[in-house]
Amino acid sequence: MVEILNRAVKALVDEMQPILEGRGFKIRKGIDVSFSKRERFGFLYLSLPSFPMPENGGYQVVNCGLGVRHNRVDEIVNQLGHIWGDANCKNTTTVYRGLQFFPFVAARDEKQIIRFPHVEVDATVAAENIRAMLEADGFEFFERYSSLGECAQGLNEPIETRVHPLCNGFPLRAYYGVAAAALTEPDRVPHLIEQYIEFIRDSGIVDPLMYEVAKDKSGLAAVAERLEFVARLGIASGLQPSA
Repeated sequence: MVEILNRAVKALVDEMQPILEGRGFKIRKGIDVSFSKRERFGFLYLSLPSFPMPENGGYQVVNCGLGVRHNRVDEIVNQLGHIWGDANCKNTTTVYRGLQFFPFVAARDEKQIIRFPHVEVDATVAAENIRAMLEADGFEFFERYSSLGECAQGLNEPIETRVHPLCNGFPLRAYYGVAAAALTEPDRVPHLIEQYIEFIRDSGIVDPLMYEVAKDKSGLAAVAERLEFVARLGIASGLQPSA
């Protein structure tokens, strides 16, 4: 089974590599297949996590996600202390759209199926779907969110939602949104924090992650301190010339 599974993943990689390398992406080594492209501000990221299913002779489910990292933002947010290890901190993304939850086109993007008895044929179909997604929507996504200003706008619109196509975790999205805004629109930050605090107070949201910042507090007080923390760092960093 492992040999067949590896063959399914390899077949997809073989189909995708020429498409992505032509755009400057390189394959990343890891448990799941992914590709990244280094940029002066950080990197672009195409993730293809997959998992096997035993039914009907067995098949591999491949999901797809698009991410963009702005080092200036992630280096601020990661100081909250919720990510363990320098290597993991270097691989976080400022925005990430998981297409299994937020597809551009549902039938094309939600998930790809590579059946073990039909690896080559299905890998070709999956690669074609991913290629079509990239050419129609994905490369535009990368270009748009290569702008830090677009990240600041997108992450903070709307305020009042737990689920979000650019960072599907709350209040982590709020920390990213405030940090990005602090670097690009510092005058907007106090009102953003007020809006987030009001939403959290009204909805009773509890932060599910563990942090070093405000670890002695809980509930709204902890979230408020973290929002203020990333805001201060972002505004201070925004006053300095970017590298």
